[in-house]
Amino acid sequence: MLPDFRPGSLSASARPARGGVFRTNLDRRMLNQRVVGAVLIATLIAALYHQNDPFERLALPAMSILMGALLATLSLTRVPLLTTQIAGLTIGWAYLLAKVAYILFAQGDAGLPMLLNLAPWGGVLLASHLWTLGPQASAPLNVAALGSLAALLAAKVALEPASAQSDVTGSVLQMLLAGGVLLAGQRSAAQRMTGDVRRAVLGQDTPGLDALTGLPDRITLERQLEGAYRQSPEHLVVAAIAVDLQPTPDGAGPNFQVRLSAHVSRVLMSTVRDQDLLGCLDDGVAALVMRAPDARSARAACERLRVRVASRPLDGVNPTVTIGLVYADGLMDAPDLLRAAEDTLSAARRTGPNRVLLGPVTPDPGGNSANVDALFA
Repeated sequence: MLPDFRPGSLSASARPARGGVFRTNLDRRMLNQRVVGAVLIATLIAALYHQNDPFERLALPAMSILMGALLATLSLTRVPLLTTQIAGLTIGWAYLLAKVAYILFAQGDAGLPMLLNLAPWGGVLLASHLWTLGPQASAPLNVAALGSLAALLAAKVALEPASAQSDVTGSVLQMLLAGGVLLAGQRSAAQRMTGDVRRAVLGQDTPGLDALTGLPDRITLERQLEGAYRQSPEHLVVAAIAVDLQPTPDGAGPNFQVRLSAHVSRVLMSTVRDQDLLGCLDDGVAALVMRAPDARSARAACERLRVRVASRPLDGVNPTVTIGLVYADGLMDAPDLLRAAEDTLSAARRTGPNRVLLGPVTPDPGGNSANVDALFA
C-alpha cells in the first residue's frame, strides 16, 4: 500500500462491512472471465445488427466462437492466465487486421466511414497490451500488431501505387503514427510511475514521509487523522503498533533491529487495505487509522494483523508486534484518539510483547492500567 494523502481516503463511504484490515486481492482469472464474457456478449449483439455486411456476417460469428472457447478455457481449465490473455488479444487483433484488410483491398475510399469507426478501438486494443501483459511481455505483441498493420498498408501501396493519395490509406497511416505515439507515451508513463512508486515506498526526497519506512511521518498522520475525524468520527479506529525487540541472529549485523522495523513496515503496507492509513510515530512504532463496525471487530482485525506479521520471518526470526488500539466513542477528538492509542500501547508493552490491548486505558494510583482484561498473548 502506498501512502494515500487524499483527504477522502478514509471517508465514511469507505466504511467496511466487516472489520478486517487485510487488503482484498483481485481474482485476476475471475476478472478476465468477466471481460471475455462482456466481449462475447457485445460480439453477439453486433452480429445481430450487421447481418447485411458481407465481412461482419462471417467475421463476427467466427469471433464469437473463438471468444466462447476462450471463456470456456478460462472457466473450466487451469491454463496459465498469461496464455489466455495473449490468446484474447490475438483474437482481437486478427479481427481488426482482417477488417482493415477488407477495407483497404475490397472497399477502398468507400470504406472510410467503417475505418473511422474502427480506428479508436485499434488504439484501445493497443493500449490494453500494457494493462494486461505488463511492459516486458507486451513488447513482442506491440511490434507484431503495428508491424502487421504496416505490412497491410505497404502491400496496398505496392499493388496500387495510386492509392498512396487516397483518404483510406492516409487514415491507416494515421492509425500507425498514433499507435506509435501511444506506445511511446505509455512507456514513458510506466517508467515515471515506477520511479514515483520507488520514491514513495522508500520515502526518497518526499516531504512528509519517514526516510526508513516510507510511511507518512507523525505530522502528516496527525493531519490525515484530523481530516478523517472532521469528515466522520463514527467507526474510526486508531491503533499504535510497536515492533518488539528480537535477539539478533548470528551474522545478521549490527543493524538488524533497524532492518526488522523496515521489514515489518513493508509487511503492514502490503497487508492493510488501500483506504486505510499507515503512519510512523517513532522509531519502531507505527500507527494504523481505519474504520470498523465496532470495537470488537477492530480488535479482532488487529489480532489477525499481529499474526500476519509473525508469519513473515526475517533472517530466520519471526517478528512480533504489540498493538494498542482505541475505537472512537464520540468523547475524544482526533489528537486524543492518537494519544489514547499510544497510552494503550504503553500499557500493553508493560505486560509483555506480542499482544493486543483494546483501550483506552486509565492508569490507577498504583501504577497499573485498567482495561487490561482485553490482553491476549
